[in-house]
Amino acid sequence: MTKDFSREIKPVVPGLKKYRLAGVSFFVLNMLYILIALWKLPPVDPAMNIVVYAGLFIFVSLVLIFTPLIFRGKRLLVQVLTITYGGRAAYSAYVLVGGGTFPAVPYFLPCLILTFYFLGRAAWDWP
Repeated sequence: MTKDFSREIKPVVPGLKKYRLAGVSFFVLNMLYILIALWKLPPVDPAMNIVVYAGLFIFVSLVLIFTPLIFRGKRLLVQVLTITYGGRAAYSAYVLVGGGTFPAVPYFLPCLILTFYFLGRAAWDWP
């Protein structure tokens, strides 16, 4: 019986520590992102209120779905998210320099850059 049980246990992947750190940082930085968005959100009319809060709900749902997958070491997902967050950070920096941005962009940008770094560190073994 002991031998059967030991065969069912899978060995821990050596690089899983970086994925765990990426998962925690992905969750924490995106929750901070949402809090900043709610803090800097300008007043909207009741019709748009539904759209705004539905978008935030969908964003939180995606974060809650992706975080456990990052924890498990899904490399392709982490690579796609890294490219996505890198593009978002680059576009936010470009728009910030251009002016006329959403008031929260200066606060969003560090969250995006840190998320990009931690995801890239797990995906491509950055230092």
